[in-house]
Amino acid sequence: GPVGWDSPWGRGRPGWHIECSAMSMKYLGETFDLHTGGIDNLFPHHENEIAQAEAATGKEFVKTWMHCAHLKVNGEKMSKSAGNFFTLRDLIEKGWSGREIRYVLINAHYRSGLNFAFDALEDARKSLKRIDECVERLENAISGMHETNGTHETADIEFADKALQDFAAAVNDDLNIPKAMASLFELVRQTNAYLSHASDASHESRILEVFKKMDSVLGVIFFGKAAKAEVPAEIQTLLDARAEARKAKNWGESDRLRDEIAAKGWLVKD
Repeated sequence: GPVGWDSPWGRGRPGWHIECSAMSMKYLGETFDLHTGGIDNLFPHHENEIAQAEAATGKEFVKTWMHCAHLKVNGEKMSKSAGNFFTLRDLIEKGWSGREIRYVLINAHYRSGLNFAFDALEDARKSLKRIDECVERLENAISGMHETNGTHETADIEFADKALQDFAAAVNDDLNIPKAMASLFELVRQTNAYLSHASDASHESRILEVFKKMDSVLGVIFFGKAAKAEVPAEIQTLLDARAEARKAKNWGESDRLRDEIAAKGWLVKD
C-alpha cells in the first residue's frame, strides 16, 4: 500500500506541503523575504504553505513570492517522454559553455516562459563575443597596450553612468533582465565609439567598473581575457585532478571536474 505512518490521530501519509513549510522555516526563520517556485505550485502548494505556517506562528510567512513560467524546448513542453530533454551535462558535452547556457536562460523574463532552442545558444555565443571584445579593448587601453588614435581631451562618459542607472532600474522592476541586457548592449556600443576617439585611462577604468557592476548580477562576462591567454592556476589544478581521475578510471569524478571547468568558461577536449 501507499507509504504511511501511525500517528495519535490514526494512520497518516507524509505531506509535501507541511515538509516545505517546516524545512524553509528551519533554515530561513518564521518570516523570510523571498520564495520562488514554478507557476504550477501557486495553488494548492504555496497556498497551503502559507496557511499552515501562518496558523502555526501567527506571523507573515513570506514577503515576496516569485513564480516562474515553464521552459519549452523548440516550442514544446520539455519532457522525458517527448525526448526533448537536455541536461546541463548534455549541453556541455555538445560544446556549449556554462556562461552561454546561463546567458540563454536569463534572457527571458522569469514570468514569461522561455523557449529553449539551439539557435538561441548560437546567438548567445555571438553576443558574448561582442561583449568580450569590447571589455578586452577596454582592458588593453587601461594597460596601455593600444596605440591611441585620438585626442587627449577629457571625453564625456556620462553614457556609462546612464547605462548603469537604466540597468539597475530594469533589475529592480521585477527582475527585468531582458531590459537590463539592452542597457548592457547600449554600454558596449557607446564604449566602442568612445574607444575609437578618446584616450583617458582614468575614464576607461571607470567604464570597466560599470561592466563589472552589471556582471555582478549577470555572471556572463569574461574579464582579464587578454591576460588569460595562458591557463590560470586554478583551472590547471582542476585539469591535473581530472587527469588523475581518468588514469584511475574514475569516470564520474572526471565528468564532474570537466563540468566544473566548463562552468568557469573553459572547454576540455580529450
